[in-house]
Amino acid sequence: MISPATQMWLCGKKSIRISMSRPLILGILNVTPDSFSDGGKFAQTSDAVRRGILLLQSADGVDVGGESTRPGAECISAKEERARVIPVLKELRKEMPTAFLSVDTYKTEVAKAAIGEVGVEVVNDVGGGAWDPGMWEAIATTGVGYVCMHAGGKPKEMQKNPSYQDVVKEVGNILMEKLGKMTEAGISQERVVLDVGIGFGKSTQHNRALLEADWTGLCRPLLWGLSRKSFLATTQLEKKLKDRDEALDWWHRELLRKGGGMVWRVHDPERVRNGAGLC
Repeated sequence: MISPATQMWLCGKKSIRISMSRPLILGILNVTPDSFSDGGKFAQTSDAVRRGILLLQSADGVDVGGESTRPGAECISAKEERARVIPVLKELRKEMPTAFLSVDTYKTEVAKAAIGEVGVEVVNDVGGGAWDPGMWEAIATTGVGYVCMHAGGKPKEMQKNPSYQDVVKEVGNILMEKLGKMTEAGISQERVVLDVGIGFGKSTQHNRALLEADWTGLCRPLLWGLSRKSFLATTQLEKKLKDRDEALDWWHRELLRKGGGMVWRVHDPERVRNGAGLC
């Protein structure tokens, strides 16, 4: 019997139980030349696979992305993105057949390739279905888990004067509306994790408001992608913390204090577990 303190995330053939007091942790694996934190470090397939295996030693899964979504980033073609991520995902599946794998993409073509050729469990879509009209149909017909994020515009322009009257209310309403439309499109709510999109078309003040808000009304787990983002510098200075990693720990502990089903997407899972007191 499933505890009331647990939420289910249906991801293909896997049913993931997300505790209301302990997050599911996804390691970030960017196979890009220009990501803000680790761009270029794992551009070679062999280097990326070694990194992925290392991440999986301390994370519950790994999220592989082939296009940078840092502010100001340029889009790349689906062909180029596929060439970056699919070989890495295939090798990870070969090396670790039972690993929990996610592809970080908003392109339907890339998502279909990752599902059909690799069997990834999750598609993490920063466009929330809005940047490629075929995405929800692909998700509905394949049965994979889905992360639906709110973004205030595409990366190239999203940080140009982001504006909201009430960021919590507006983002919440958009995510609730998307959840309803996904249900109509044949995607059951149990397959969806939501993401308020920290840093995606939001100012530091917007990010803080989203982190401090009560999201229990959404009734689904939330993915929080805070790792190494620039807004952490403000917390670092205010709390007299030595670096962004300590600021990240502070926010993660705040999220744990509030409770709720969560997925954390992070660069250094082992350090994050220690910093948040999860070990």
